[in-house]
Amino acid sequence: MNYVPSHIEDTAVFIIGAGHFGSRAARILSEAHVAPLVVVDRDASRLAALEDLPVRTVSEDGICFLVENFPVLRPSHTIVPAVPVHLAFEWVKGRLDGLFTLKKVAVPAEIEPRMPFTWPGSEGSLLVSYSDFVCPDDCPEPEYCTVTGERRDIPLYRLMRDLDLPGFSVHVIRSRQLAPGLGGYRVEDLSRLAERLTGERSGKWLLGSSCRCHGILTAFDMQPAS
Repeated sequence: MNYVPSHIEDTAVFIIGAGHFGSRAARILSEAHVAPLVVVDRDASRLAALEDLPVRTVSEDGICFLVENFPVLRPSHTIVPAVPVHLAFEWVKGRLDGLFTLKKVAVPAEIEPRMPFTWPGSEGSLLVSYSDFVCPDDCPEPEYCTVTGERRDIPLYRLMRDLDLPGFSVHVIRSRQLAPGLGGYRVEDLSRLAERLTGERSGKWLLGSSCRCHGILTAFDMQPAS
């Protein structure tokens, strides 16, 4: 179903998820007078908790919303992932449904020693971080860590992009800060992902989404739909 008005501004931000991180994003961006803001969550009670904010709310599964409404989104629209899954993977899986089959596979074990710190993520994904501690909510993503003082010579998104693993292609979407401790990526970043996958047509992939310090990796196999 189309929930995106045709006249919505190029600067619109879509927050997918209204849990702790999504509601926090909505409040921060509202206070920064970022508009328009659209918050998507299938839990009506979570959306009701945001009724004091100048945001448009949509009671819908976030992934379904993004897949179904993607054709009317603009390249400059921003997506803030705030759901407990790898949103970019779930979106492209749904976007290419009927043309290709994307099936998750185990993230190769040899990746973990190449990353600073890792933890098992949702549904087989791998969480990656430069930190083994909880970062401040308002971290400005500086060159030097505000907690340890350590310099981040190589941003995590670049470290992930440089992964060279036989049998796998790598694609990483960079998350850019919208406010301290809050990031997102553009619709055009997702479009590039889908275009690259359809151009390759088949094979194994490592898909990452990452800011300078934190990210997620998902491995999958893609084949043309039968």
